[in-house]
Amino acid sequence: MASIPVKQEKQNVIITLLMVVTALLFILYMGCSLVHSTQAFWNE
Repeated sequence: MASIPVKQEKQNVIITLLMVVTALLFILYMGCSLVHSTQAFWNE
């Protein structure tokens, strides 16, 4: 019976890590996109 909460907790940690990694990649992608669009704007 003690293994069920531990398994659930491990699953929650894995999901949380995946969400954090996805959020970081999204922020990085948006930052790069913003930099490139700003450079294109100033070069014209």
